[in-house]
Amino acid sequence: MEKQKWQKLFFQFGVFGTFQFLSLTILAMLIYPGGTIHHPEYEQYDFLYNYFSDLGRTFTFDGSPNWLSHIIFTITLTVSGVCLIIFFVALPTLFKSNSSKVLILIASFFGIMSGICYIGIANVPWNLDLGLHHSWVYKGFISFLLMTIFYSAAILVEKDYPNRYAKAFGIFAIILFIQIVIMIYGPRAYRSNTGLLIQAVAQKIVVYSEILVMLFQALGALKVLKLQSDNQNIFENDA
Repeated sequence: MEKQKWQKLFFQFGVFGTFQFLSLTILAMLIYPGGTIHHPEYEQYDFLYNYFSDLGRTFTFDGSPNWLSHIIFTITLTVSGVCLIIFFVALPTLFKSNSSKVLILIASFFGIMSGICYIGIANVPWNLDLGLHHSWVYKGFISFLLMTIFYSAAILVEKDYPNRYAKAFGIFAIILFIQIVIMIYGPRAYRSNTGLLIQAVAQKIVVYSEILVMLFQALGALKVLKLQSDNQNIFENDA
């Protein structure tokens, strides 16, 4: 029973992480003083032309201080990374077969790596160290993509885990792969406003898709945990 309590708590962190990121980034957008790469004079956050990481800048593009938005963004993305790590620490406990355990351990490794990368992104504003910030972004997205592949495979192998969760990750993996291709090979944001639009919109699509799919997976983990707990209670009562 004690094991089930901490499992439930850890999976609830996965749910909490999605809601706090969604709400606090919206707050940071409202507070952001304004400005984009090509239009530093803008006086508000432009959803189509600003990156999420613009919220974490210490100064806006025209040199205005951005400390409040920066602090909120740093906190919420750090918390998201920690929640992701906690979730993936607990996840392997739901899988029972030997083959699925190997796959989910690999998935959890990449999931934990993604969480670490998100913490790195949060704490390295891109106006202070663009190279390191981009390195964390690339590693974070690629790790998350690898996680979805192994997580989906583990679900398909585990006979008692509903396949709809693997299908959801499969759809998201396609979206994430396209975004990674755009991020690496697409038009450069600093070269034109059109390039900025493509990169910023692609990022928004993948981030909000990631929020939805992780919420779905965390709620699914809680359902699977409850089902396993109920089955164990029935077995113990019958014994």
